[in-house]
Amino acid sequence: MKNKKVAALLALLFPGLGHLYIGKYIDALVFIAGTGILWYAFFLKGAYLISTRSPNYYLVLGALIFVYLFSIFDVYRKTK
Repeated sequence: MKNKKVAALLALLFPGLGHLYIGKYIDALVFIAGTGILWYAFFLKGAYLISTRSPNYYLVLGALIFVYLFSIFDVYRKTK
């Protein structure tokens, strides 16, 4: 039996780690890949998006926050 709090803490550190902890490997792969793409867009393309005053920067930031929160909720719900 896995601990829900440990799983949620791992998901807080990086989405997908909590899913690895509970053995949901496909979910972990999806969250890790999605978060990696969003971090790439946020850090490497973020300076350009800010300098052009593009609203896409806030879209990426919002998506990143959503993925983190959803990952925590999802792993807490799926932990038995």
